[in-house]
Amino acid sequence: MPGMDTGSFARYLGRMDRVELAELLRVRPEVRTAPVPDGPGALAERLSGRGSLAAVRLVSRDAVAAGRAAAGLGSEATVDAVAALTGGRRDAVRSALGELRRVGVAWPDGEVVCLVSPVSAQWKRANGHMEVTGPPAVEPGRRGADGELRSSVQHLLRVAYALLDTSKPIVGLRRGGVGVQERKRWGAALGLDDDYLLLVLDLLFAAGLLAQVGTAFEVTARYERWREATPARQWAELAWAWFWLSHSPTARRSAAGSKVESSHSRAARWAVLRAGRGGVSVEAVADAAYWFCPAVHQHAVGVVREATMVGVVAGTALSACGEALLSAGDTEALAASVAEVVVPMRCEVEVMDDLKAVVFGQMTVEAARVLEASAESSVEDGARVWRFTTASVRAAFAQGWTEGSLLASLNELTQHNVPLALRVLLGERGRGQVRLREVRCCVVAEANVITEVVRLPGFAELAPTVAGSAMAPSEVVAQLRAEGFEVVDDPPSGSVIVRRPRKARVAAQVEQVEPEAVDLPDLGSDGSSTTQIVRGRNPMLSEEAVALLVGAIDGQSDVRIDYVDGKGESSTRTITPTGWDGPFLLAWCHMREADRVFRVERIRAVSPAGP
Repeated sequence: MPGMDTGSFARYLGRMDRVELAELLRVRPEVRTAPVPDGPGALAERLSGRGSLAAVRLVSRDAVAAGRAAAGLGSEATVDAVAALTGGRRDAVRSALGELRRVGVAWPDGEVVCLVSPVSAQWKRANGHMEVTGPPAVEPGRRGADGELRSSVQHLLRVAYALLDTSKPIVGLRRGGVGVQERKRWGAALGLDDDYLLLVLDLLFAAGLLAQVGTAFEVTARYERWREATPARQWAELAWAWFWLSHSPTARRSAAGSKVESSHSRAARWAVLRAGRGGVSVEAVADAAYWFCPAVHQHAVGVVREATMVGVVAGTALSACGEALLSAGDTEALAASVAEVVVPMRCEVEVMDDLKAVVFGQMTVEAARVLEASAESSVEDGARVWRFTTASVRAAFAQGWTEGSLLASLNELTQHNVPLALRVLLGERGRGQVRLREVRCCVVAEANVITEVVRLPGFAELAPTVAGSAMAPSEVVAQLRAEGFEVVDDPPSGSVIVRRPRKARVAAQVEQVEPEAVDLPDLGSDGSSTTQIVRGRNPMLSEEAVALLVGAIDGQSDVRIDYVDGKGESSTRTITPTGWDGPFLLAWCHMREADRVFRVERIRAVSPAGP
């Protein structure tokens, strides 16, 4: 059967030129994971794996029709035979089969079209024949003006700066991500709707600029390098992260930045934007997604919405930045391609007589540092403004600023245009009302930890890094330790120093399993059947469920399971078992689009995978 001859596939890959091979590896990034294939043979084997089933989501309806016909024809799958079976023109059939070759699921062996085994097997089970019709007519797009493109790119970067430069903590949920109430708070502060905030938070998380530590999000070690880069490089890293996201940030409402199910959004993103090249209307492509990407057509509208937010689409067509994104091989190449479009803009701060400040151009690190320390941010008429108040100036002095240092920084930012009203405010910083509060114990910690502490009964915030309590120090220590904080008592000062224990960050989010002693027969011995193993590990499964799971394990076929992970979170997913690793079941997870390890005792129900 043609789909089984990986030898001819390897020979075909060995004849590909560098440009074609680079494009194939860009479309199928999963084949480049370690160990990296060291030759055409290893690459052919990797391309022929279960990941090929996800790759066919990238192709058009005609490609699916031609592929299904080729699978049914087997060794007789020539272009003419496929054209006769699908009723398509030879040029349309050739184009459709070319799509399959470009995503690494088909190749020519002489006159015969061959398919990788998983795709061939799936399409052989499909009922009926589909026609090759050729693409639908798509109207030309209206490319937005350069100003429209620059505006969307600059807005994205401004919001990213606002979230990364802030001294205020972004409070996350204990289960991960940023919850609805916290997003509402930030949305109100920055004048953003929830969709846009969701998008930017997820991009910062995916680009490795934000990470969750405990219940707070903090900037990572990559932040300083990114913040000091050119706007073109900053945008390139965010746009690249968006292009390869496996989910659609604006399609969910649970928690931004959290670990979520893999979806078909990345495939829809790739297919819609590719079809939109050449100046056609991306919106029209989305309307005709039933043809351009039938497997993921329901995600097409979301792709256009997010692409416009990121600056990949301007007007109704791909922008210059969008075209560059589709052609670039990495973020460096992308940054170089958009350098003439995404240009640096001089940062200018204007402070008005009413003590409001507005920033024009690109917010610099220094401007963000000064304004965050000494002014209160708000949104007026859709624009972010900073207001200097007695309280904000006192807060700056409490952080170590002096009248001289703050005035010098503001003079530099405003080109020596600090109004008299602000100079007077800085000079009178120590006057005004003073509030007294009696406390028996002070808690000293980082600002994000204090945010958690003051949520507990009996604590009040005295400063961003200090909380007070009327309880005795010993009672405070006991209560905070019970809540999971690390506490150091300092009897001479009457203070309690607190910090959250930080866990080591992992490089990739993978489902972990915790090994434990198990009483199982030797899985490699002749005396243990799959049925015995499954029953031994999960006696709660019904006979029908055991039979379905055993059949899938022995036949390495698809099956749907209801599964509870180590955190107690439930999910329903389709898996394809591939073997055992001690007591653990190895399988290809269709939801994650990757190999995963499962504990049989955590499977709650089993059902057929369906068509």
